Amino acid sequence: MAEKAKAFLRIEKLATGKIEGHEMWQEIPLEDAAVIIGRPSRSPDAISPDIKVIGDDYVTRVEHAEIFFSSNGHCFMIRDTKSRNGTFLNEEILEKNKPYSLKDRDIIGLAKINGDMRVQLRFRLNDETPPPWVNDEPQKIPPQKGLHLNLATKKVFVDGHEVSLTKTELKLLGVLFENKGNACSIDDIAWEVWGKAGASDELIAQHIRRLRSRIEAEPSKPRYIITVPGKIGCYRLDI
Repeated sequence: MAEKAKAFLRIEKLATGKIEGHEMWQEIPLEDAAVIIGRPSRSPDAISPDIKVIGDDYVTRVEHAEIFFSSNGHCFMIRDTKSRNGTFLNEEILEKNKPYSLKDRDIIGLAKINGDMRVQLRFRLNDETPPPWVNDEPQKIPPQKGLHLNLATKKVFVDGHEVSLTKTELKLLGVLFENKGNACSIDDIAWEVWGKAGASDELIAQHIRRLRSRIEAEPSKPRYIITVPGKIGCYRLDI
């Protein structure tokens, strides 16, 4: 069996054109080697990008951006190399030739024209790659107060006691944790936890109830997983 890629890019928007060899919502694997994103060159002597954006005139550079793995930082990084219309990370434009670290679920945008992003890619780590936003060292002394997560070691503590969660419950809690303090819609939860297979509103509600039963002292009066008032089907993690 082939070794699973460390991370991947999911294609979430193509204003026009396509990415050679890939369709919308497909995943492009990333490994340690640097990956250049750009348009194919008409010159046989020019560098050929690894991820080729075809048919969008606004992605004008052969070397628009580069993604690479930093052995020093133990994380994937991105830098704008020679773009004309910008490379964006979570809607913020990147400085030319300055590397930025990537974390799970970051949104990479290429070429913003009149407020419209031409290409949008979602950076994702696979299940076996520790996210850079959590401590990857096991906690020797469990924390004593509140809800604490260490997704790298798949450990969850509530008031000093370790809580056992299923893989789906852990992914669900991870999505809420990544967006803690902010509302997560059921559509976002369905995609991030179940992917293309999706999930019904009732299935998500069932998993929310189960998760509350495991981490809340009073599931009927949740302290951590809050149903957002005034927003149908939205949940928020308060920690």
